[in-house]
Amino acid sequence: MGGFRIEARYNIAPGQHILVLRPEQGERIPALATWGLVPSWAPDPASGPRPINARAEGLATKPTFRGAFRHGRCVIPASGFYEWKGSGRTKQPHFIHPVEGGIFVFAGLMDTWRGPEGDLTTCTLITTEPNELMAPIHDRMPVILDPGAISAWLDPGNSRPADLLRPCPADLMEAYPVDPAVGRVQNDGPWLISRALLPLLEP
Repeated sequence: MGGFRIEARYNIAPGQHILVLRPEQGERIPALATWGLVPSWAPDPASGPRPINARAEGLATKPTFRGAFRHGRCVIPASGFYEWKGSGRTKQPHFIHPVEGGIFVFAGLMDTWRGPEGDLTTCTLITTEPNELMAPIHDRMPVILDPGAISAWLDPGNSRPADLLRPCPADLMEAYPVDPAVGRVQNDGPWLISRALLPLLEP
């Protein structure tokens, strides 16, 4: 598996490694990328922002993303993601996952910055407007690709990849509140996605 071991993670933070799949000669090749995109043309990885998300609108024209949008499209598999609902000090994290189990396949971009001390491969997740499930929680959501759209997104010959960047149908997803401990990056484990809070929050 490319010389690395895949372990279950329950709380991945920006700046950490995540698993991506990139196209190569018609196959999907696994790789590790640091979450937070550094464009290949950046003078230094520390010289500018390292966005963890990229808005689907305008990817082809924004300097930070347009190169990766043309040549660095990838997918990022995950069993779910967290989002916070509310404002101020009352924010409540939610875990969002496929309603029938399995994984989501997020649309992503990756790029490699090459420097004197070696290469740095980074990535970002693409976001779009929320569906009916996500709208009460947040005003954006990750682009979750339909299984039939994955090959088209990864196809370097696809001249209209932006057509695939739309919200996932809400009926394929479930969201429920989880422990705010997920907000601390050092916390990791299956207990973070426990449904224990549900009885406490029900009216």
